[in-house]
Amino acid sequence: MRNARNVVRAGAVVLAASLLLAGCAGGGSQAPSGDGPQPLRVAYASDLDPNDIADQIGIEAAGAEVTELTEDSAVTAGLINGNYDIGNIDITAAIKAIQAGVPIKIVYVAQNQPEFVMVAQSDITSVDQLAGRTVAYHSPGSLTEILQRELVKQNDPAIEGEIQWTVLPESPNRAAAMVAHQIDATTLEYLDVLALQKQGSFNVLGDWSDLTGTSADAIATGWVVSESYLAENQQAVVDFLQQVQDGYDTAYTDKAAWTTLAERLLPDATRPSCPRRTTTTPRSACTRGRARSRSRRRAGPGWTTSSGRSASTTRPRPSRWST
Repeated sequence: MRNARNVVRAGAVVLAASLLLAGCAGGGSQAPSGDGPQPLRVAYASDLDPNDIADQIGIEAAGAEVTELTEDSAVTAGLINGNYDIGNIDITAAIKAIQAGVPIKIVYVAQNQPEFVMVAQSDITSVDQLAGRTVAYHSPGSLTEILQRELVKQNDPAIEGEIQWTVLPESPNRAAAMVAHQIDATTLEYLDVLALQKQGSFNVLGDWSDLTGTSADAIATGWVVSESYLAENQQAVVDFLQQVQDGYDTAYTDKAAWTTLAERLLPDATRPSCPRRTTTTPRSACTRGRARSRSRRRAGPGWTTSSGRSASTTRPRPSRWST
């Protein structure tokens, strides 16, 4: 399980000030009082990784305080309790919370495409070999479950009912279960795939770029705030998102700036091969590998990805929701 820890650093997501709608439901949540302006308190639902570096460029410029948590629900609870001002969580988790009556607003799309990679034990080389095997995902309705079930439906829909589906929260826990051969396949985050590959021989069965149909257009993460905070601090949210947009602009045009910050914030990450490009990283001058995918999260210029393959980059698009 990942440890929650406070760090002062920065993060960026594309912003459209027009997205922030006036007249949101009011409440009593406000930024902490004190002498002078208080820094925005930003919460992530997981540890930072290479794809979050573009976020950090803008957040550092904003002087925001970042807390890394372990669950989307922890971020949502922190927003409602007034412990944080703005959060970065999975879009699916945000929509489910809103549908359940939680008073939060999606104010912007952070990353267009989910970064998850489906991996399997060495004796499984294709999705159609999963009948009778144990396949784990984070939680019902999560992007990890969606990826796996959609890949199965595309390859051999008849075996979906023969797979032993199981819930195992948190990508690091599922990676450990793979190493211990407690499960046969699962979906992991990028950095956990790297760690897994160092532990033995595992096969990549697919990622979001392999999906077709409506699921291929799923959005990964977004910025959310409580309704009460937005009603009382709309300009502060607009200003923050503008700064993270500026950070994205820097990431797209200044590879050196991105790399320098990544090396400082993520000293344990490695960059031995050409990356798969992402929605929030600048164009890389590295030699292309086996390019076959669209953009994805959790990579950056010259940083290793799960398969060493490269792909095109697309800018995150602004959210138009007012849910």
